[in-house]
Amino acid sequence: MEETCDRVCRTPLKFGVLLPHFGEHASVDRIVATAPYIEQLGFDSVWVRDHLLWKPHELESQDTTFLDPLLTLAAVSAVTERLILGTAVLIPVRWPLKLAQSLATLSFLSDGRVIAGIGQGSNPTEITAIGLDPADRQAFLLETIEVLGSVWGSDRAKFEGRFTRFTDVGLQPRPEAHIPILMGGIGRLAVRRAVEYADGWLPGRIPMATLDDRLGLLRSLADEAEKEMMTGIVPLVRIAEDRDEARSTIDVGNLSLGWQNRNWIPPADGSFRSIEDLSGMLMAGDPDDCIAEVTKLAERNLDFVVFDLRLDFGQYHHQLELISRHVLPAFAG
Repeated sequence: MEETCDRVCRTPLKFGVLLPHFGEHASVDRIVATAPYIEQLGFDSVWVRDHLLWKPHELESQDTTFLDPLLTLAAVSAVTERLILGTAVLIPVRWPLKLAQSLATLSFLSDGRVIAGIGQGSNPTEITAIGLDPADRQAFLLETIEVLGSVWGSDRAKFEGRFTRFTDVGLQPRPEAHIPILMGGIGRLAVRRAVEYADGWLPGRIPMATLDDRLGLLRSLADEAEKEMMTGIVPLVRIAEDRDEARSTIDVGNLSLGWQNRNWIPPADGSFRSIEDLSGMLMAGDPDDCIAEVTKLAERNLDFVVFDLRLDFGQYHHQLELISRHVLPAFAG
């Protein structure tokens, strides 16, 4: 992989954090003003979600504020120097050439500090809202990835697809550095699509047994294709000095039902009953608990972990400081 990818995905394990660009805590202070502090604390990257018509999960703030992810990252790029800017993940609500221009512009503004996670989304209403049949969203997603490669790799690109057709197209500026494309999704088909179309796989929240199954498939397919794949994960995290305090508001039943996917591999007893059952998609406890959970991910040779602190965005700065002080040093070098 090229230089930007090397800066993100080589050992030691890299760490990112989800920006609070949605819900009641979304503010210029928590996003733009805090970004240089995140950099100072030693995190490697910041990440954003993507929705057009956002309906919060039950355990999230029901405030429907949702800031555009690429504009948010553009603002952050202006006040940071080192942080990688990642999307986890963009959904197919932008027409391919426009997305190619937007990501290339972000790369230009940030001196090449961009990773593009892309997925098919989970809310069909958002797809319908842009005039696309939800049944076509996977085909549209794959065509989008092909368009990105076409116009970023040529000054006179030509493309003839199902949704997009153009000739003699040259977008300037082209990306400052190779933009790694990471495929979202936790199903086995998503893993296969990642190896075929992308530079890596970014499943988001995924329990450990399911993660192990998918990583096994990913690495087998990558070996067959003689291809190196970047891998990351975005677990929900609630960290506090006191273990009981961090876990006191965790509702395992609602978490497992609210995010459970039919593609998850369940525990031996068939259901997710405890915080331990949700290992991989959830870290909740004191710093030692979080270190133990990150160690499991490091042992699986993931390239990066993105801490999703949405369960307690009200304590965003404090949680960042705890992770910086206790967790990051445990994996340095």
